[in-house]
Amino acid sequence: MDILCEKNTGYMFSPKIVREGDQTLTSFNGITLNTTYSVYGIMIYEEGIYYLIYDDFKMPNWYAADLFIVKSSALPEKWYFNYFGQDENLTAIWGYEELVNDDQHFDGLGEQEEEDIKIFHERKNELDQSIS
Repeated sequence: MDILCEKNTGYMFSPKIVREGDQTLTSFNGITLNTTYSVYGIMIYEEGIYYLIYDDFKMPNWYAADLFIVKSSALPEKWYFNYFGQDENLTAIWGYEELVNDDQHFDGLGEQEEEDIKIFHERKNELDQSIS
């Protein structure tokens, strides 16, 4: 799946938090306008959809879907899915196996833990090779 950066300014917080009144705007320096990014995971978090991309900082990070338009909607063959329920902040997630099925990896990726970044790079390389 490929997405095109349409804007790099948006709400800092999730749609749920924005609806509750915090409408803080931010500029996202890790993405560049009119640049195409591959998607390595998708999540629904606090009513917002987020894409896991390899950003301009050369790091895996989550960005709000509102910043992008979908260029190629095909999902990788080896993606997994998990649904956690409407009562959870993280409602659903799609992506490579560890991202979806290993809570510790998901959290470690968000905290930029070295081992989890290494796993991300391995899965990124596998996905990139499978589509080229």
